[in-house]
Amino acid sequence: MKKFTISPQVRKWIRILHRDIGFVMVGLSLVYGISGILLNHMNGKDPSYKVKDISLAFDKGLTPEEFTQAWQSESDRPKLNNVGEVRGKYRLMLQGTIGEYDPQTGIAHYQVSKKKPIAYWVNRLHYNRIKGWSPMADIFAGSLIFLAISGLLMVKGKHGIAQRGKWYLLIGLLIPILYLILG
Repeated sequence: MKKFTISPQVRKWIRILHRDIGFVMVGLSLVYGISGILLNHMNGKDPSYKVKDISLAFDKGLTPEEFTQAWQSESDRPKLNNVGEVRGKYRLMLQGTIGEYDPQTGIAHYQVSKKKPIAYWVNRLHYNRIKGWSPMADIFAGSLIFLAISGLLMVKGKHGIAQRGKWYLLIGLLIPILYLILG
C-alpha cells in the first residue's frame, strides 16, 4: 500500500494560505463566536436587547379617556398612541412597545427595550440580516472548510493525520454524531 504524502512545495503553500486566510478570518470568527455564545444562552429572550418591565399604579376604574389623561400627565413615559379595550382590560399602544392597564387593580404594565449595540450588530450579521452579507458569510464558511482540511494536512509525522491526528479527528466527528443520536 502506497503511503499518502504531500510534496514540500504543496505543504509550504498550504501553510501560507492557512496562515493568511486564518488571519483574515479572525474578525469574522469573533463575530460568529460571540454571537453564537449569546444565542446559545437566550433563555427565551433576545440577547440583542435589554428589556425592563415597568409597572405603574393609577386610580382604579379609569375610563380610556381618563387613563389617557393620567398617562400623559408624566412626560417621561412613552407616547400613548391608542387605548383599546380587550376583555375588561385596556391594551395600550405605546411608542415602541405595548402595555396593559387593568381598571380593576389600577396597575399598568409595559416594557422598555434598549439595544445592546455589540450584541445587536453581531447577531444581525450572524442571522444574515444585513443586505449583501450572504456572499461574505459564504466566503467565511468556505474558509472554515479550507482551514479545517488544510489543518489536517499541515502536520506530518507522529502528530499528523496518519498517526495520532486520526484519533482526534475521529473524536471531533463523533461528538456531533453522538449528540444527534442521543439528543
